[in-house]
Amino acid sequence: MGKQRRKFEAGFKQQIVQEVDSGLLSVSAASRKHQISGSVIDRWRRQAGQGGLDPAPSPRERLLERENRELKERLAELYLEVDHLKKLGDWLRRHKSVSTSVITAESLARLSKGPKS
Repeated sequence: MGKQRRKFEAGFKQQIVQEVDSGLLSVSAASRKHQISGSVIDRWRRQAGQGGLDPAPSPRERLLERENRELKERLAELYLEVDHLKKLGDWLRRHKSVSTSVITAESLARLSKGPKS
């Protein structure tokens, strides 16, 4: 059935790359010591140079990121709701002040004529 692929932690990969890059071990010595192919170590070195060996976020970090995103979405909804309520309050105050104003002969004449054309 062939060889089973081994998976290595990002920290282990970074450790080996640091050993090789610092000159403590050659690629061939590191491959013998850890029983890993030299081409795999070379690939890890290329990935490290491109920033590809950064460890993946932990399940807890992913959970916290999702919770943070949901809270930000909820906060945005609340900001919109508060803004809407402020506008509604302003509208109600304007209409309340218009409907409770004192009726004078002048304002009564304007109401009976209708809107100006």
